[in-house]
Amino acid sequence: MEELGVLSDSKSYFHTSSCFAKKALYYLFNAGSYVCSDLYQTKRDCFEQFLFIYIKKGKMEIHYKDYKYIANENTFVFLDCYHPHLYKTLEETSFEWIHFDGNSSRAYFDYLFQKHGCVYSLENYRDIPDFMNRILSIMETAKVDEHAISILIHRILYELEKISNQADHTLEETIKSAISFIESHYNQDITLNDIAAHVKISPYHFTRLFKKQTNYTPHQYLIDYRVNNAKGLLFSSNLSINEIASQCGFNSVSHFVTTFKSHTNFPPKKYREFLLKI
Repeated sequence: MEELGVLSDSKSYFHTSSCFAKKALYYLFNAGSYVCSDLYQTKRDCFEQFLFIYIKKGKMEIHYKDYKYIANENTFVFLDCYHPHLYKTLEETSFEWIHFDGNSSRAYFDYLFQKHGCVYSLENYRDIPDFMNRILSIMETAKVDEHAISILIHRILYELEKISNQADHTLEETIKSAISFIESHYNQDITLNDIAAHVKISPYHFTRLFKKQTNYTPHQYLIDYRVNNAKGLLFSSNLSINEIASQCGFNSVSHFVTTFKSHTNFPPKKYREFLLKI
């Protein structure tokens, strides 16, 4: 049966793994190299295998559980197909894929997904495309070397772990830069768009990353920082409530009083009086 959107240059290969491979190795079910139009789509509630996709050219949309990703050229996708998933091409797309299972596939997926999600940029990482190509070359032969296949799958997983570690470091530096920007400009009328533009990330994506890293949204972090600075000024200065509101970036005294009270259970004036009694 022909798959909708799969063009004539596409190839697929199948393999029945040995009992030993299923007990001791990463083992293959099938693999292929596809060229697809923008009509290609696969949607499943459960398919008891894991999936690698290497996008050589084009663009795909990936849904896994409640997550949505866009995978561009030279990206890699790792999916646990035991859970609901969907992947579809958004334009003419060339990609290589393998379905596999065995060994510690689930443990590796859970570990990597928690750190990085499903989609990996392969910029500056050329080993994974080579490993995928070698797996497909083996699948073309009459006799599949199951041990070699297992080693190549494991090496791909190892490279994904390296990418996720590098991404963690990059994310940490990005969040540090955003926090530095907030703390340097908290007394100005800055917005989410301003902060996201500073670190060159879309506001939606930046908010998700910031929350994941700090447990605060950028807006929550900014307001907390403003309130904490206001606390310091209420204790250490003779500035009026109006002046403190202005110096801490609140656009009105009423907004300052309402926000301060929601954070401390005291209006600013009462908070100052409380501090002076200590």
